[in-house]
Amino acid sequence: MIQINVGIVEDTLEYIETLKFLIADLDKGINVIATASTMEEARVLLTNPDIQLAFLDIQLKRGTIFDVLEELLNKGASLPEIIFVTAHGSFEFATKAIKYACLDFITKPVSSDHLLEAIERFIRKENTKMNNSQVHFLLKLLKGNMHSPKSLGVILPRGVVEFIDLNDILYFQSDSNISKLKMKNQHVKLSTKNLGYYIDLLQGNPNFIQISKQCLVNTNHIKKYNHRDKSLLLSNQEALIASHRFNRHLKKELLNKNSSNSLLSDLLSLFKN
Repeated sequence: MIQINVGIVEDTLEYIETLKFLIADLDKGINVIATASTMEEARVLLTNPDIQLAFLDIQLKRGTIFDVLEELLNKGASLPEIIFVTAHGSFEFATKAIKYACLDFITKPVSSDHLLEAIERFIRKENTKMNNSQVHFLLKLLKGNMHSPKSLGVILPRGVVEFIDLNDILYFQSDSNISKLKMKNQHVKLSTKNLGYYIDLLQGNPNFIQISKQCLVNTNHIKKYNHRDKSLLLSNQEALIASHRFNRHLKKELLNKNSSNSLLSDLLSLFKN
């Protein structure tokens, strides 16, 4: 049986005991070797070289875990793998940033099933040492504008995380339980996340719109759109077809785009016909 050394950062002692009980009950060879309930203790725990995986509560006394992570990264510390633990409905801004950075999280109250799934995701990773660049990316997002981030992390096969400029993506396309990302340089990247994940993640981003059950398109790369035959011509001269279900919404959203966008001169002439 694989042995995993775990640390828990949680400002409520009662919840530390609850999480320790749930972990022990899994009987997966997981050993809780350290706990922390303050920022000072969290700094020590996260720099313990024996800890492979740390469960991190976001809110701590006198600050957040993000303050601790930033301080440690600035000192050049190498962090263990991280799973954030968030209360349902709280820190939604941070939760979205965590997803953009391809970091893992579970929601309180933590169930045994969700805890087991998180542990199994950790075990399945070919490289179980998290890249500090993911935390750097997360902290940068939290300081910036999460309403319109310019890039996101994509989990490629074998657990590799690549940070991609959103404007370099022409569209996301469903391929069974994974997604294909068609890039403006004509390359195709495979993500282990399904299309529904990206539809949810990019909800509210004005530059991405779903045109069918299988496709999410970057509107910045739509050069022509014919609402009659539901066809779209992209900047790479590739043609896509919108489904009947999504066509009306697509037309409305494209018309609502600001007149300064490069789309509009081509699009409006088609709408008026």
